[in-house]
Amino acid sequence: MVSAVIRQLRPRSRASRVVMVTALGWAASAVFHIGVFAVDGGSLSGAVSWRKPIVFSISISLTLWAVGWVLDRMPTVRPRLAGAIAWVFAVASTIETALIVLQTWRGRASHFNVFEPGDAAIFGLMGIGIIVMSAALLTLFVWTLVERPADAATRWAVIGGMAAIIAGLGIGQWLVDLGFQHVARFGAVPEVVTNGDAVAKFPHAVSFHGIQLFALLLAMADGAGSDATRRATVMRVAVTGYLGLLTFATIQSVAGLAPLALRPWSIALIAASVAALGWATATVARAARRSRHVPVTLRA
Repeated sequence: MVSAVIRQLRPRSRASRVVMVTALGWAASAVFHIGVFAVDGGSLSGAVSWRKPIVFSISISLTLWAVGWVLDRMPTVRPRLAGAIAWVFAVASTIETALIVLQTWRGRASHFNVFEPGDAAIFGLMGIGIIVMSAALLTLFVWTLVERPADAATRWAVIGGMAAIIAGLGIGQWLVDLGFQHVARFGAVPEVVTNGDAVAKFPHAVSFHGIQLFALLLAMADGAGSDATRRATVMRVAVTGYLGLLTFATIQSVAGLAPLALRPWSIALIAASVAALGWATATVARAARRSRHVPVTLRA
């Protein structure tokens, strides 16, 4: 079972290897900076802390891997397009994240730090990197819509995960607007970007990291030898449940409410979403326990 899941998740093409190897590099960066924090200490909050290289290294590592996973599931082999997306996203994300790491080592805030020419230039370069990354992600999303994976379960995982990421790009722009509003109002870098009592990055993080869950559930369903109908049902329920959580996080943040400031509607939405994800996970887990050694067909 474990080996079958690993086979489903590892890179299959040159393009996916580009982003997945880059993902390993940023995963190593996260581990390294966790070690630095353990030795150096200090706070994990604020505009300047070891939290940023740790969190951003982890996040971009997961996103890079997800891009490679999607590229390997496109039904039509287009090596030039896949290679362009992979290289553009790998280079742009590496530059943007490296600048965040650099600013932390310099003892300077990375985001919204526009008060000194050097810091402003670095933040500007980060913005360019995000624009380029967004273009690559949008291109990949359009590709998934035009040439959708033939397998229904894979289609749900790929398009559902990419749709959440694209929503995250819009949420990210809103977050940037809030950050600049803080700078204009207070003349200082925000320690954390907020909207009332809401932490604006909450829905942004949720949007980018559902696709990894979908990929894992799909790989486990494949490894357990689930039939096509059951796999499609599991992924449809999982994607719907996760998008429900993203909807909660987004509405909560736009309304200026803290993540735990729950209302009847949010309690109902969370309960339904968690139930859907729980059912999907439990179904895959039961299939895995029942499974025996069955040859696994890698699906597009």
